[in-house]
Amino acid sequence: MSRTLLAGGLVFDVHTGRRERADILIEDQTLLAVGGADEFATDPHATIVNIAGKTVLPGFSNNHVHVGWSGMGWDGSPTGILRDQALQDSDGINGIKAVANLRKSLKVGLTALRDLGMNNSAFDANEALKRGMVKGPRLFIAGKAIMCTGGHTWWCGRQADGPEGVRLAVREQVKAGADHIKIMASEHTVQYTPAELQAAADETHLLGKRITTHSTLPQSIRNVVNAGFDSIEHGGFADDDVLATIAERGIMVIPTLSPNVLQTERGPGRGMPEDVLAARHVRFAKNPPGAALIKMRQAGIKFAFGTDAGSPCVPHDEILGEMRALLAHEVVTSPLELIRMLTINSAELRGDAEKLGSVEAGKLADLVVVDGDPLTDVEALGRVRHVFVAGEHLVVDGELHDWYTW
Repeated sequence: MSRTLLAGGLVFDVHTGRRERADILIEDQTLLAVGGADEFATDPHATIVNIAGKTVLPGFSNNHVHVGWSGMGWDGSPTGILRDQALQDSDGINGIKAVANLRKSLKVGLTALRDLGMNNSAFDANEALKRGMVKGPRLFIAGKAIMCTGGHTWWCGRQADGPEGVRLAVREQVKAGADHIKIMASEHTVQYTPAELQAAADETHLLGKRITTHSTLPQSIRNVVNAGFDSIEHGGFADDDVLATIAERGIMVIPTLSPNVLQTERGPGRGMPEDVLAARHVRFAKNPPGAALIKMRQAGIKFAFGTDAGSPCVPHDEILGEMRALLAHEVVTSPLELIRMLTINSAELRGDAEKLGSVEAGKLADLVVVDGDPLTDVEALGRVRHVFVAGEHLVVDGELHDWYTW
């Protein structure tokens, strides 16, 4: 049995939004006690970590990542960087990229990652975590995203057609160890029929898993809502009656502004053609980033945090850019809403809020310690000093500690 005492910090309550002075006693993987130093007995042999004046939050989650993608360069050509990686990189290279991305994620306070598919690199990274070869965030895996033949990102997923074909593809991902299922329901057009989407949702739920979707068109969003999907990625425009149903059913949305915002900022320096940049500015003038998401917020829909990490110009250690964009484009109206997206909403999305997402006695000791008050200065969320995953102190004074064990 090991014990660690975090002394002198201010604990952030994601439910009330208050930041109050409290010590935290960790025993092995669990938060044993949270409160005043005189409220619980401590082991005299406990390791003491002095965090005086710093803020303790639940560990952060990025709920839309691709651990096998690098997040480098512009990807606008027919055989762009992501497609080249998917078709040409070996399993070994994909595994190395995935582990490197776990490392990057951990350093910025991410204690949980929800991978939404590319190749099998996430399975390999998870095996390395389980064996103790590396230390990193908890990893929740979709396996290969499922799309129709020739559908969105067909070159890195599992193509499947017809209700029975889709059912088989779902079973394959669950057999391989998937925690959830992702369906590509649209690209420039709707790409799955209602019957195929219903089969995907029914099979996923029959196997005790949750199902999400790349679905950004009004009709495709209507189709996945009618089929009973549990969450929606990116957040496109939807009809008012569909928005009301999403809110009523508690279907969560993961916004992912980073690809549009960061690609537009950084793309020209990484090969984005001038005509593509100009077209983006025209599109944003007509429909600013976040316009569809504002409608969702106003309809009462709950958001969880995600960046689409691994997409071009969206590295895995870049999460502040998404936070700034969410606030700047009024997808959220306060830092508190943003913090809830990063923490308790993320746990609710995955279905593990009884164990994660808040700093409470009895929960797992996934914690982030930052400099400053994130309610008054959102940049404080980027000043990560300590990170604990299951009680292990993996970031110490801002630096990774014993993340690689072999």
